[in-house]
Amino acid sequence: MTFTDNQQHQHREAFIAECRQKAWGALCHAEWISKNLDDLLALYQKFQDEDRKLIAEMKIAETAIDYHTVENRTKRKAMQERRNKLAQDMKALGENIGRGQQSLAQIHQSVETNLQLATHAETWEWKEVGAQLPKSENHGGVS
Repeated sequence: MTFTDNQQHQHREAFIAECRQKAWGALCHAEWISKNLDDLLALYQKFQDEDRKLIAEMKIAETAIDYHTVENRTKRKAMQERRNKLAQDMKALGENIGRGQQSLAQIHQSVETNLQLATHAETWEWKEVGAQLPKSENHGGVS
């Protein structure tokens, strides 16, 4: 197959535009993920702050004059249950944040690859092979 100079130019321009469009779309996607990661990190921080507050309140309740009463023990148990729930939520958030950061790295690599490919395509052209390659040998009677 051969391409005329005009066809090469036409396909080159279309391909460069496609590569740049992919890079633009990937970067937009990365920005969106980054914004969502910021929101997740803020929520994670909020949970950490609440956990620290609960730890402090539990220490106060443990050393209070009424530490031995049913009400105090019930209050500490409820605080511990909330801490356990926060720990689960923070673990899940941490995993989601990790996956988001991995996605960002992959997307940024895609952006770079597409921009490099567009740059490469600016000077690349289809080159015809000068001589026909020899046909492969007949293996087992199959042509």
